[in-house]
Amino acid sequence: MDRRRLWLDLENTEYICETLGFPGCQIALRVDRDVIAEDGTVRLSDTRYFLTSVDPGHITADELLAAVRNHWQIENSVFFLKDRWWDEDRHWTRRPGLSEWLAYLTTAATVVLRIFHNPSQPLRAFADYINWNPCQGLEILGIT
Repeated sequence: MDRRRLWLDLENTEYICETLGFPGCQIALRVDRDVIAEDGTVRLSDTRYFLTSVDPGHITADELLAAVRNHWQIENSVFFLKDRWWDEDRHWTRRPGLSEWLAYLTTAATVVLRIFHNPSQPLRAFADYINWNPCQGLEILGIT
């Protein structure tokens, strides 16, 4: 079971905007998360901090927690995938702009995989299949 606690700071947002250089910041958030086992012991505890420009008068605590969860959904479904499958974070080059183009290519490959893969098959299995059968991958794209 997950237990999340949300802490809001509305008093220091002016300092965050002007001194720390985050223009538009209206809410500073702290989210504490505990993963609790069935026997009641805390297995994992972590704290994350967020800034948002959302007006505090137009959002509820539940909506803020949902926004935090959605942020991590994007992180886990896109960036984690690109880093683990294509080891994107370990690539480096001295040639200006080349790393940026590598990121574009891995993003495009991820999008293509998500569009054309069979939902009954894991995405990674489909990626491995195309890796071992590049001609099949070209046929899927309509390039023969």
